[in-house]
Amino acid sequence: MTVEQFLPALHYGDAVGNSSLALHRFLQGRGIESRVVAMTCDECLRELAMDFRDYRLDEGSVKILHFAVASALTDFFLTLKGKKVMIYHNITPAGFFAGFSDFLTRFTSAGREHLARLRGCFTLALGDSAYNADELRDLGFANVNVFPLLVNLDDYDAEYSRPYLELLRNERKNILFAGRVMPNKRIEDLVRVLFFYKKFISPAVRLIVVGSTGGLPKYTYAVKDLAGRFHLTAEDVFFTGHLPAEEFLAVYRLADVFLSMSEHEGFCLPLLESCYFRLPALAFDAGAVGETLGDAGILFRDKDPARVAGLVERVLEDEPLRRNLRRRAEARIEDYRRRADPALLLDMLRQL
Repeated sequence: MTVEQFLPALHYGDAVGNSSLALHRFLQGRGIESRVVAMTCDECLRELAMDFRDYRLDEGSVKILHFAVASALTDFFLTLKGKKVMIYHNITPAGFFAGFSDFLTRFTSAGREHLARLRGCFTLALGDSAYNADELRDLGFANVNVFPLLVNLDDYDAEYSRPYLELLRNERKNILFAGRVMPNKRIEDLVRVLFFYKKFISPAVRLIVVGSTGGLPKYTYAVKDLAGRFHLTAEDVFFTGHLPAEEFLAVYRLADVFLSMSEHEGFCLPLLESCYFRLPALAFDAGAVGETLGDAGILFRDKDPARVAGLVERVLEDEPLRRNLRRRAEARIEDYRRRADPALLLDMLRQL
């Protein structure tokens, strides 16, 4: 048996790329021939992937397409015969980018068009959440199942940067959000909650936003402008940008609560990371957020800044509640380990 995984791009620190590499390593450990094929690849990962331009067709392999964006892989898979699998990681709706980027509006719209064209192409279609799987069913995909995003949780036990942690440590409580700074993440809503908290509850608080700010500068500037109009400084709302792993781990150890106001998530890995670190999490219930977090955190559907700030205050100050959330987070991680066993995915592939 040979398994080949295809990605438009393999980037360092990207959840989809990390998931494909986790499966690749698992298959190799089982003695199964495995290849990762990418159209573009970060230099640090080139030894782990084959350039799509150098790929030579293996007609007998099981071919897996990781789908999240429009790419030339759509036409490639439409012409292939044999055993084909899609793993769908969702596409952010184009409406979130209106007014910020005509390119991203067109690009995400094209992603939806490519996805619809692939209906009927695959022997098996997998959503990495039930939310994503339901979207495939609504589009008419057949033989749809769910298999979670593969995450190597042991990576989070690596050594963290103690100097970076000490650099950030002060008397403030730290509200954390992790994810690319994009309009669907609604960073502006986090800023509004922080403003209310500082003005009416306690000034000793800070929002730390971990994630790339370079994908859509116009949106990043708009969020920073809003913070400035609220008289919030760069110390109040701290954008770290994309962090090396050891500094990323340090921030999770420093944080007091995770808060998400995102309005579109196909899985939401940072919620799973929060559970692993036993970090109490609060999240707006949108997309796959509810199924990823489960009862390990607090879900809400009212974005009123006063109400959300009150929830944050309760989580920060109610120690019995924090202990309860930590226990639930631990149980959530064990449930994830059972559902995300790559051996289960291998069984699906063998049955094709």
